[in-house]
Amino acid sequence: MKKIISAVLVIATVMMLFASCSVNKDKVLVSGNYTYVALEDNTAKITGYNSSENLLELEIPSSIDDMTVTVIGSEAFSGVQTIGAVTLPETITLIEENAFKGSSLTRAYMAKCSALTEIQAFAFSECANLVQVTLPKNLVTIGERAFHYCAKLKVVNFKCDMTDIHEFAFDASPNVKIYTDSEAKNVIAYAKNYGIELSVK
Repeated sequence: MKKIISAVLVIATVMMLFASCSVNKDKVLVSGNYTYVALEDNTAKITGYNSSENLLELEIPSSIDDMTVTVIGSEAFSGVQTIGAVTLPETITLIEENAFKGSSLTRAYMAKCSALTEIQAFAFSECANLVQVTLPKNLVTIGERAFHYCAKLKVVNFKCDMTDIHEFAFDASPNVKIYTDSEAKNVIAYAKNYGIELSVK
């Protein structure tokens, strides 16, 4: 009988631990100016930013509460009017849809984000003050209208060649000029196909 009771207690304890982990994965947590959720792989997705301090430069942290930041979540910085130039951490793998939409972002530095493979739809759309973007070497996908209606955007530095650039990625951003090297054949073809000014090293 004691063995049965012990076994039941062990099972109950394990179930409680799993339940606790499940709750924590869905719970929105707060660390400084950031809100975030824990992902299944025990990394963090930033879901929000709240600060009244106007920053000319913001460096998004590579870790929060000892968890590596891998995702900038949907609408995490959308509409935020207190940020200027933003440097994203090397640990980022994904920027979700609308992540920076309509924010006061002026420059987006991603050159060192070697793990970043995807920028989803509308991620940087309607950023009226955005003038420069530097993309990383392992980027695979730029989604639909990712840089839509960025009227002041003039410099987009491609550090890689890539084939999955949505045809409307830079829609309604008339001043865009793509900078890349001669080996980025697909990027060069994309710029020519859609009438985007091009500078090739």
